[in-house]
Amino acid sequence: MLRMPWVQSLVFIGVIAVVQPHVPLHEWLPWGIASIGIEGVRAVHAAGLLRQGDRLDPARAHLQCVALAALAGLAIGGGGALFLWHLPIIDQALFAIILYVMPAAGVVVSQSSRYMIGAYAALIFIPSTAAWIDLHPGHLLPGVWLVLVYWAFLTMVAANGEQLLMRSVEIRHERDSLVRDLERKNGEVLDAVEGAEKSAQARARVLAAASHDLRQPLHALAIYSAVLSANPPADTMKELASSIDQIVRSLGSLLHGLLDLSSLSTGHFVPQRRRMLLDKVVGSICAEYERPAIDKGLKLVQRLQPIGVVSDPVVIGRIVRNLLDNAIKYTDEGEVTVEVRLAQAPQAVALLSISDTGRGIPPAEQTRIFEEFYQLDNPGRDRMKGVGLGLAIVQRLCEALGARIDLVSARGDGSTFSVYLSDVVEMPESSAIEGASVIFELVAGRRVYVVDDEIDVVRSMTHLLRIWGAEVLAPDSIDSIDGLFSAHGTPDLLITDLRLGGLENGAALAARLRRAYGEFPVVVLTGDVATNLTADLEQDAFTVAFKPITSEALQAAISAAFEAKSIRPFGVSGRSNSSVPRSMTLPRCQVTAVGPTSADRG
Repeated sequence: MLRMPWVQSLVFIGVIAVVQPHVPLHEWLPWGIASIGIEGVRAVHAAGLLRQGDRLDPARAHLQCVALAALAGLAIGGGGALFLWHLPIIDQALFAIILYVMPAAGVVVSQSSRYMIGAYAALIFIPSTAAWIDLHPGHLLPGVWLVLVYWAFLTMVAANGEQLLMRSVEIRHERDSLVRDLERKNGEVLDAVEGAEKSAQARARVLAAASHDLRQPLHALAIYSAVLSANPPADTMKELASSIDQIVRSLGSLLHGLLDLSSLSTGHFVPQRRRMLLDKVVGSICAEYERPAIDKGLKLVQRLQPIGVVSDPVVIGRIVRNLLDNAIKYTDEGEVTVEVRLAQAPQAVALLSISDTGRGIPPAEQTRIFEEFYQLDNPGRDRMKGVGLGLAIVQRLCEALGARIDLVSARGDGSTFSVYLSDVVEMPESSAIEGASVIFELVAGRRVYVVDDEIDVVRSMTHLLRIWGAEVLAPDSIDSIDGLFSAHGTPDLLITDLRLGGLENGAALAARLRRAYGEFPVVVLTGDVATNLTADLEQDAFTVAFKPITSEALQAAISAAFEAKSIRPFGVSGRSNSSVPRSMTLPRCQVTAVGPTSADRG
């Protein structure tokens, strides 16, 4: 269409050569100007359609093109009605040939639209054929018939071209879609490869750091063991006990952190969301850190607005403990401020922020502190400063909750960690927060059965429980546990390992003994961090604690087991009919939280 004004100009020159000797100037000149002008209008309109691109309205544009094609055909066909009267028969035939051939060329110009070529050809044929028949009445029937056949043929050719064009457009779209899919999949593959490379590098970094942090305390333990074998004096024994306790806590903290990272990285961790008062959870944890803050000469400031959210209180507790421990550890003077309030970002969210007046973090280090085993100001890997997993775990716990964590800090100006939690809900101020704290109870005077296939574990657990004043009994073997129950009756508490090395695990053993001898509290110790396993154990009203376990964590687990003493009767399958409230059990993260804490910066 952009070229048609030039084509029409060339046609006009040829037509004038035929009609000029017989037609006056004032008749053929206006016709030429009109026909070329209309083609110029079509060309301008076509250029405008091209500029519209994706904004084009196809139906409207097609209707406009059909109208302009009809107008162009009328202008050309009008030449036949005007000039055939003046021409001799030979020139009439030549001019008619020109007029009837032009619609054939119009099939291409019509962009394969049957409607455009139909309107264009019809308005050329009608005036030209009427003038020819008027001059030659004997050609009425054959003339009309041949023109109709020709018009139908041109329309069919245009329809076939239209179908071919549509198919080519579909193929082009399919090709473009395929290319986009390939590009997207290629991008996904590249992202996956990049992620795998980063994960491999992270694993290598974690293994290298963990190897160092495991070798050092194990080396120290070997030396302390040699010292103990030499029967040192009593004052040395006290010092050795303190050092060994610190090393064991450090190893436990490292192992807990590695297990947490493994669970979070593999996607096995599933938050247990429920309605909770955020300020109550945070306030109870602040109470745990008041003494460490005072001992260091710091002021712990709490600004806690009552806010209800739907989240996992255990995970929130882990986050707060890590951040609060970091703030106290890296602040030498001043204060640590814990704040809970509503914020608009852009909708209402709960903001938990922990600020300190400590050393601060340089901008260049603020992204690296969330890496595993990365610590500021601890190039010698001093275990007293933690193991370097706290903030890595905090970041991944926030991701698991769908929360956002921000850091604002500068060297020498302190740090502020802000956690934004969505799902804010209305809750009465008197709402109780289950599982917000663990009540420690002593086991003095209680009869406790300890079941484990590792003799060292049984011995150490027996010694510890007897120091606490408990009456401890352990079967000679797993198979003799029924004899222990028959001889001494139902215990006040059963502590069993989950993996007992036989066909029956600790949970199945406890469930069978309950059915046979009545209800009693059960603590199941395990190193398995699978979330579905924890849920199954909790449904059987077992308190779950995870290895390695400190004395505080063991006390917390025993206390929770005694709280859950009101246990439902079992059906035929031995499984409970309803769930125990979460305050009655220690779910995975909760037990880990009261055990060794990897709360350190980095």
